[in-house]
Amino acid sequence: MGTSAMMRRPSARHVINIFLTLIITITSIVTGAPNVAPSSKWATRVARAATTTITVTTTRDELNGDTSSFEDLIDDPGGEGISLREALTAANAEPPGPLLRIHFAIPDSDPGYNASVLIWRIRPDYSALPTLVRGNVVIDGATQPGANLVSYPVIVLDGTNVYEGASGLNGLTIASAGNVVRRLALVSFWDASIVIEGSSAHSNVIAGCFIGIVTDNIEGIPNYYGVDVRSGAYNNLLGGDTQEDRNIIGGNDYAGIRIDGSATISNTIAGNWIGVDASGTRAASNVYYGVVVSGGAHRNAIGRPGNGNVISGNAHGIMIWGARENSIVGNVIGLAPDRSTPIGNREGGVFLVDGASKNIVGGETVAERNIVSGNGYGIFIGQYYETTPSIARLNHILGNYIGVDSTGILPRGNTREGIVLDQYAEAAVIGGDSSRAGNVIAYNGGNGVLVTGSANRIAHNLIGVGADGMTPLGNQRHGALIVGDGNIIGPSNTFAANQLSGLLLEGDNTFIHENAIHHNTRSGVCVKGDGSTIISNTVRFNQAIAAPWDGFDARRDDCSLVSGIVLTGTSQTLIRGNTISENAAPGVTISGGARNRVSSNSITANSGGGILLINGANQGIEPPTIQAVDQTEVRGVACRGCRVEIFADPEDQGREFLGAARAAEENGTFSFTIAGSALASLQITATNIDANGNTSSFAAGVDIPPPPVVYTLHLPLVIQ
Repeated sequence: MGTSAMMRRPSARHVINIFLTLIITITSIVTGAPNVAPSSKWATRVARAATTTITVTTTRDELNGDTSSFEDLIDDPGGEGISLREALTAANAEPPGPLLRIHFAIPDSDPGYNASVLIWRIRPDYSALPTLVRGNVVIDGATQPGANLVSYPVIVLDGTNVYEGASGLNGLTIASAGNVVRRLALVSFWDASIVIEGSSAHSNVIAGCFIGIVTDNIEGIPNYYGVDVRSGAYNNLLGGDTQEDRNIIGGNDYAGIRIDGSATISNTIAGNWIGVDASGTRAASNVYYGVVVSGGAHRNAIGRPGNGNVISGNAHGIMIWGARENSIVGNVIGLAPDRSTPIGNREGGVFLVDGASKNIVGGETVAERNIVSGNGYGIFIGQYYETTPSIARLNHILGNYIGVDSTGILPRGNTREGIVLDQYAEAAVIGGDSSRAGNVIAYNGGNGVLVTGSANRIAHNLIGVGADGMTPLGNQRHGALIVGDGNIIGPSNTFAANQLSGLLLEGDNTFIHENAIHHNTRSGVCVKGDGSTIISNTVRFNQAIAAPWDGFDARRDDCSLVSGIVLTGTSQTLIRGNTISENAAPGVTISGGARNRVSSNSITANSGGGILLINGANQGIEPPTIQAVDQTEVRGVACRGCRVEIFADPEDQGREFLGAARAAEENGTFSFTIAGSALASLQITATNIDANGNTSSFAAGVDIPPPPVVYTLHLPLVIQ
């Protein structure tokens, strides 16, 4: 390793102290003053106050200089020069105080220099580098002469030989506050290239580094983790606001970045490219995760408004695994940095799983929007790894583009579902309480949204159309497939242009209200579960095509019938106050089932009729018979005690709901007074609704007779 301490040349400080001692000794002889040597502590304090920067001058891994302080090491570097290990050791020896800087000026003659790519490779020998415990240390690879000639870091820290020591298999380990690591390339560490750990590790910055990648011309040599933030570290920043702060993190064997531990909070990942190379055009996959947040870590931010990350090309983009209250904001997930070219995360873009709760993906502003496109799944919430079920609760997905590029118009679909809420997802919100919170979910290879969990809400989203609300993009199956129970769909979603139905409800007790459901290839809404409520929706222009490419499976996700709204084998469904018009099939088709109530809707201009009952639906209830209509009254016969709803329509459907009458218990007769003026050129129709809610089809329409002719007789005026 170098010469022993006994053979070292005296440092300048030692020479000065000897010189001062001689002067004091001579003075004391002349003056008789006591002979007092200068305080070594005082001299050290003066030296340390004057020296806050040290320069690494060799790639060799030496520890044979005087590492008592920066000043001592500069005076006595030993060996071939000042190594990184010596600089870190000397930094730790300095007392707390001002910022210390570790710079680089390694000559071209150094054996670690590679002239073909202009890099200097530092390869620690066996033991890990010392942990940074002093704090306020800046390690800046950009200070190496020649670093400004290329776009990548020229100082490469290579962990090929590191397998022992206090920091184990890691590269740089930070256990203190206020440190900055800038413009290094870190590769080949068996564990993590950078570790930030412990409750004292806060306010550190990792910026401008290549982690798992050396240069554009040399393939990445993987670490296991790129950066590992753990064990209570907090308020650390990976990345920054400028291009110079951007970390390129790719090619690592497990994860680009891991944040782990229940006390690990408030760390920020911003402005990085994770899973793509420095050109931004190719994947540099982290084998499992771009970013993984685990072990109960909370209040961490992946991206921030206007300063997100590109997280693409990995197996999983972002995995929030059993962690809570984290935010995913402003990122591009699955596309290149141009925000359009697909470089997908193979399994999916965002995962909130295994008890992950109260996490937020997106926001109400453009700056908070994530683009989640070109992946396997777009966003997956629920159970993924753990064998013991753990509910993912109260997660919020809002304001994102899922399946489109940054324009919100061009298709860049995820190959599976846009969003999945599986059976262990509960009380999630997709969208929110205003249009600003809505997601665009379009052109995905499965359903736009698949919900198998319960008590979730979907509101103010555009599902199947672009961000302009008009461009038809569709999802390759249903706009939303709802399998779980007790979910709420609405208000103000648009389900349009989807390849099958706008909505397929297999679960029970779904509440659908105030949505626009139009131009879907099959049906607007298909209901297979019981007890659902469909209120105040607009269901129009659905095309009633049987979609032979569907791969029909009546057990799972298909309605073999087509209509504006289809009920198949379901009971106790309420359809009330909707506008159901101009669908290329009956407005409402009910096949089998009972106690399904169709009330107070506007149903008109649908091919095949307004309400169609087949296969014994609603206990075969018959429509009423309209016996007489005049300008002010409708009379007829219905089922005894039934509610008779009266409509006016150009044909025999129910465009305008006029009101309801109660049929007599003894003979079923009813009468209804028409309020207001005459309804010219319309027919009067009606439906029966019995005490159990069974609703009939429309009665045959009866024309409203024209108003009686009124003649005016003008008599001569007689004056006497």
